[in-house]
Amino acid sequence: MEKIFYADKSDFTTETALKQIFSVCYGRNSVEILRTEHGKPYVDGGPYFSVTHTKNRLYIIFSSQAIGLDAESLARKPRYGTIMKKFSPAEQAEIDCAETFLKHWVVKESAVKYLGGTLAMDLRKLEFTDGYLTYDNTPFPAKITLLTHEEFILSICGNGDFDRAEFVSLDTL
Repeated sequence: MEKIFYADKSDFTTETALKQIFSVCYGRNSVEILRTEHGKPYVDGGPYFSVTHTKNRLYIIFSSQAIGLDAESLARKPRYGTIMKKFSPAEQAEIDCAETFLKHWVVKESAVKYLGGTLAMDLRKLEFTDGYLTYDNTPFPAKITLLTHEEFILSICGNGDFDRAEFVSLDTL
């Protein structure tokens, strides 16, 4: 079963959280967190992982394959009018409230993280309509899984079985 680790950001930085997970779960006590040219964190020798921060929450997921994760607080009430210009007309038609906007947003951002790209490069190329994701009008090469945890909506972009992922508090490691 896949695991999604989470913590209060006031208790863990991204680096301390990653080092704790690598130590406890992977037996790697000394890891150097590196970054791609676009800022995506990684470690030599894997595994793949993705990190997201929202409100005061930190989420991290690990995988044997490329992975992207994003989360947003459902309590958030974003002003999404201006960003809607970067969404396709079909997406704009589906987005009728803050919650559907957040759903589309986390899907797109998790896909960008999966690709290792940037929102500036990839946002307009991604389209999420009717629960289906495309990139440059072609089917996206990974599965999207939407989950909720407490007051947060999460999107996982990857080819694993994430529907039944287990949420693990870093406080319990």
